[in-house]
Amino acid sequence: MAKRIGVLGGSFDPLHYGHLILAEQIRQEAGLDKVILVPAYVNPFKEEVPPADGAHRLEMLRLAAGDHPFFGISDIELKREGPSYTYDTLAALKEKEYPDDELYFIMGTDSFYQLEHWFKAKELIENFSFLIGMRKGYDEEELKQTIARLQQAMPLRAEYIRIPELEISSTDIKQRIRDGKSVRFLLPDPVISYIRENELYLDMVGKVREYARTHEKTSRFAHTCGVVKMAKDLAQRWGEDVEKAEIAAWFHDVCRPAGNLQHGPAAAKLLTKLYGVDDEDILNAIRYHTTGRPGMSMLEMVLKTADQLEEGRDFPGVEEMRAFTELPPYECVYNLMVHTREYVLSIGAKFDPLSDAAIEWLKEQMKQ
Repeated sequence: MAKRIGVLGGSFDPLHYGHLILAEQIRQEAGLDKVILVPAYVNPFKEEVPPADGAHRLEMLRLAAGDHPFFGISDIELKREGPSYTYDTLAALKEKEYPDDELYFIMGTDSFYQLEHWFKAKELIENFSFLIGMRKGYDEEELKQTIARLQQAMPLRAEYIRIPELEISSTDIKQRIRDGKSVRFLLPDPVISYIRENELYLDMVGKVREYARTHEKTSRFAHTCGVVKMAKDLAQRWGEDVEKAEIAAWFHDVCRPAGNLQHGPAAAKLLTKLYGVDDEDILNAIRYHTTGRPGMSMLEMVLKTADQLEEGRDFPGVEEMRAFTELPPYECVYNLMVHTREYVLSIGAKFDPLSDAAIEWLKEQMKQ
């Protein structure tokens, strides 16, 4: 006996509960035996932050729907590696996998209104059936009239099904991920874990932020967040690249267990190893944020200042030291380091020679 097989295509970038609810509701309402999810090929150069490649999107589908008894997954369009016409996809599925079954293409109302203009529309309509998901807000009478008009002109087999209005979109989910916001309850937990493990949908700022979030203790990460906030503010005020300041600030303390003087160089080395960052200004800002050095760049001064004075710091004299940020950059960092040297020497500790040299260099810059 022929089965009724639904076919739902999309980028699924990423798959979310809206996709799954749509597939399940239409499957049940239309009495389908199965719904095949078909991820489309996506141009990797379409967006500033590239979409997840086909292998990742396919794996997310498998994690979310692979064990569902009424869902199937096909990589037919991913293997084609290019734009796919619906007719070609359905014809291939019919020939290779479902020769004795009836295929129903699941589509939205807007897409259905354009169906007669699609590639090989006549052949598409003659050979396959259509299930139209109608969300709240669409004119039901207009949809009925469109179906009736097409049925008079060609052997259209179509029905519409009312589906819930869900305020979930892949675009919004990706933006929330890039901004470091929660996407819990928007997509299945295994998919969320997969996205995190593979650092999907993140630009460089997002990648280093999430690395810090998952590798630092809660208290240390709170400090890092404060450093990022102040570094961005100082960078803007002092004419430095804000994005570079943010990258350096997120990553400066990820190797803190390595030691007070060692964690900066270790973090710089790790940043290059993990993410291929080779911008020496960013790397030096991380390397020398504890000690400073002669020849400090503006970015280095931004990070050193933010690390010592971020809003979470609470020690005697910190408010007085924060007032230094109203001075010109060289003078600000000079006063900051002199104040730090006085404190270190007062408790009988040794002040790093590189920091001494940095103070002398800053003094010379102030004279100029």
